Amino acid sequence: MPSAENQQQLDIAAERAKCTFDPSQLTALFYGGEEKMKRFKAIEAMVDREPVFDRTDRYFLGRTERFKRALPMVKRYVELRNEHGLTPEEAAHFKVYIDDYIPVHLHESMFLPVLRSQASDEQLKVWGPHAENYHYIGCYAQTELGHGSALSRLETTATLDLATDQWVINSPTQSSAKFWIGTLGKMANHAVVQAKLIIKGKDYGSHPFLVPLRSLKDHTPLPGVVIKDQGPKQGAISMDNGYARFNHVRIPRTNMLMRFSQVSKEGVYSKPIHPKLAYGGMTAVRTTLINHSALSMARAVTIATRYSAVRRQGNVDLKTDLETQVLDYPAVQYRILPLLSHAFATIFSGYWMNEMYAQYNTDITKGDTSLLKDVHVYSSGLKSYCTKLGADGIEEARRCLGGHGFSLFSGMIDFHRQFLATVTYEGENALLTQQVSRYLLKLYKDVIRKPDMHLSPPSRYIVSLVNHERFVQQRCPARSMAELYHPKIVQKAFQHRAARLIFELAQAEKQGAQWSDLNLECMRLSKAHVQYIMIENFHNGLEKRYNVSSNPTAEQEALLAAVRSVYNLHVFYTLETELAEFLEDGYFSPEQAAWTRQALKDSLKSVRPNAVGFADCFGFTDKFLNSALGSYDGRAYERMAEMTEYEPLNGKEMTDERGVVWGYEEFLRPLIFGEVGAYKARKPESKL
Repeated sequence: MPSAENQQQLDIAAERAKCTFDPSQLTALFYGGEEKMKRFKAIEAMVDREPVFDRTDRYFLGRTERFKRALPMVKRYVELRNEHGLTPEEAAHFKVYIDDYIPVHLHESMFLPVLRSQASDEQLKVWGPHAENYHYIGCYAQTELGHGSALSRLETTATLDLATDQWVINSPTQSSAKFWIGTLGKMANHAVVQAKLIIKGKDYGSHPFLVPLRSLKDHTPLPGVVIKDQGPKQGAISMDNGYARFNHVRIPRTNMLMRFSQVSKEGVYSKPIHPKLAYGGMTAVRTTLINHSALSMARAVTIATRYSAVRRQGNVDLKTDLETQVLDYPAVQYRILPLLSHAFATIFSGYWMNEMYAQYNTDITKGDTSLLKDVHVYSSGLKSYCTKLGADGIEEARRCLGGHGFSLFSGMIDFHRQFLATVTYEGENALLTQQVSRYLLKLYKDVIRKPDMHLSPPSRYIVSLVNHERFVQQRCPARSMAELYHPKIVQKAFQHRAARLIFELAQAEKQGAQWSDLNLECMRLSKAHVQYIMIENFHNGLEKRYNVSSNPTAEQEALLAAVRSVYNLHVFYTLETELAEFLEDGYFSPEQAAWTRQALKDSLKSVRPNAVGFADCFGFTDKFLNSALGSYDGRAYERMAEMTEYEPLNGKEMTDERGVVWGYEEFLRPLIFGEVGAYKARKPESKL
């Protein structure tokens, strides 16, 4: 009988042998296409060759050590970016693969995009070269101690002094201090500051301003600017999230970002073509967070699937004397494999959102804002849903690792701690659901008044509410479990559910309910709408990419069948989770609910043989995963033991050549040799 270590290698090899498709055929999906994958793989190899990015001892470092370690990373990253002329997309992947939230991460993911999109062409000619080349190291300062994504409630002010042609940036209260601003604490010398624009006492709302923070000569804070690192936090350990207050700091009038709004020397304000353009920075980040959620879920499920395939526990096979692979237990499959399906569903919706956002950016340069509401609402809804799906799913996958899931060596904890912030920044998730619901409610009211109005594809189902009597008679047409697998039947079910929740929200409002009392209804409606979008995007995406209509090869058919099994798992897991909302108005019958549960079990069985193949298809390297449990070769227990060698407590500073820990003579020996007195319990009634 092989040792446990050898058995793990045999098990992972057997898993790959029974896979029905070639996992490498799917890898390009998660890299954005074959051409991108080749470029990104070259970048990953570039990172792996550089000692400064080595992550071997990362789990043993404290916050100060991580920050110090990140500084040379920043310098080397910029050197390599310049040397190889990396595109913004390639540079973004470089930072993703570093897998550390280095202090200038937000310079490129927030500061530069806002500058490019909201500064005028004339301003970009001046500021652009400095910012692109890191002469200006920037951050995006929106969030305050007292307010976050609600721009209308920000307290920082920018008051125009007509006599000097300057803005006076001021933090009037403690709660108006900028807080949680990445790159601000120690690194940034400039900030795009969101502040209330005030001219002659009139408040024109929040606008962005380029504000110098530190001297370009010696990096000292400029007069009137108080900056501090905000202190320890749950994740993003290497990032210098900061705190800043402005005491009547003066900047030129032309430091207001003026692509959409302008203020003349005479103090005349020219408003933007659409008030929501100020949200451009947040919308861009929300869009990227959808893809980030997909890749984070994929990472977690890679580790959990591989380890569960080589970990044996419980029931013993009498023929082989081997315990059962943990991944063969249905309860484990139910907890891990849906996360795999969520990663696929999310990446397809991420690409759909990327296309919409790209089209919006093209349109906005021509003065066309017709896509603005859809981009804002769908990026908000998808961000809210997908980041929660990821945060919850990653934690569930970690729990499936057993006791080893509590170790940083699992590779789960460090990146999960960092991911958790996504449910809050760029719009708190629960709050964003109100924006989605308010928009759907408005569309419903518009459709009732004008049934033939144009609706974008994701919201066309609202038309079904025009004839409400007919709507309430709708029932799921599936006459067998097999028919429940039909994509049109599934999509119609999710459309009906979302439409009903829109109608119920409208009725509650009509009956006088305060909007603040409808938070739960908004959360349910937003989730229902987004789940419908994701299921439709998943189906459309896989059919577009993998359904070869004419003369498919056996290999192509096998690939399509495998991806469809993941699609079915996503559909039936989501259906089963939300089953009450399909039953409560009679759209589903009890029998159809039973079919749903059985279809979920069947889908888990269908995906199980290919589980490790799907984990491989994401293309993560062992260096990136940095996980003893999720390595490609399956050597989980050996790698766990090997990683203990890097623990500083086991090094020479803490343990001498005899294997005796530091402090033994002073602190432990007196205990062991009875030199600290004898213990005798005090009677409870006696005084201490």
